[in-house]
Amino acid sequence: MISADLREEIDQAERLYRAWGKRIRGHDRFSQLMDRYRNAIEETGKSMEQLGVVAECTACAQEGLGSCCFKGVEGWYDRGLLSIILLMGCQIPRQRQVPGHCLFVGERGCKLTARHAFCINYLCPRLKTRLGRSKITEFLAVAGHELNCGWELEMALSQWLKTLGNTPY
Repeated sequence: MISADLREEIDQAERLYRAWGKRIRGHDRFSQLMDRYRNAIEETGKSMEQLGVVAECTACAQEGLGSCCFKGVEGWYDRGLLSIILLMGCQIPRQRQVPGHCLFVGERGCKLTARHAFCINYLCPRLKTRLGRSKITEFLAVAGHELNCGWELEMALSQWLKTLGNTPY
């Protein structure tokens, strides 16, 4: 079950997408910003793979030690980020696949294209120990670029929608 607040955020993101999605996706500026964001997301994923973050997180989840993808994290997502997720062609789940965990996590990790800052930046103590300071610094630089690209896209969309008399954020 998801909270009424999150359900409302998802509903508002879906309404925005239905009303403006085609126009936004066809707009050169937003298309460029989404491509830049998508590339940054891919670079973060590559970095996570190369540095062993993916393997470590997978092992942690399989060992049942706990998870940063805990139930309730989904409540941090707002309609702005949810709208971007839809614009990038990703479906937003409405039912948990993994009981007791984040709504957006599946058997193979996060189901979303764009993710909340916590989901990108969080490194548990175990992971910090395994990575060491230099790899953490390397990863956070790449992740920071992803976060910046997402923020730029969200701000541009927000400003554009305000000029049209819409204030979805």
